[in-house]
Amino acid sequence: MADKTEKTEATEKAAKKTEAAATQAVESPVAAKKFDFTSLNSLAVVSLATALTSVGAVAAVITGHIALAQIKKSGASGRALAIAGLVVGYATIAFWAFSSLVWVGLALKGFGAGYGMMGWDHFGSYGTENYGPGMMGNR
Repeated sequence: MADKTEKTEATEKAAKKTEAAATQAVESPVAAKKFDFTSLNSLAVVSLATALTSVGAVAAVITGHIALAQIKKSGASGRALAIAGLVVGYATIAFWAFSSLVWVGLALKGFGAGYGMMGWDHFGSYGTENYGPGMMGNR
């Protein structure tokens, strides 16, 4: 009778070990990939979200810098999100600055490029000297 009890206990132990190993093998990769969202810095998320809208580029830069300072103090997660928000925010601001300069340059070129040859004269008519006699004749 002692042999049966030992065999039953050994079988139960082996079954529990096999079950535990199978459970651990299945749960182990999942448990390693879980992310703790409670430790995520919310300003890092705000930084990236506002940067992606392109309207809030300045807000993205400000919140990104604040988020990095908070993450450095507290050790929370979200550093990559804050850096991504900063990069996209600064890139958007640089794009705005460059495109503004291009538009100003095009506007100045359009108004002043032909001033000496065929531009606005002092009467406000555009280039009458190159189109032949008009109402006032040749000057």
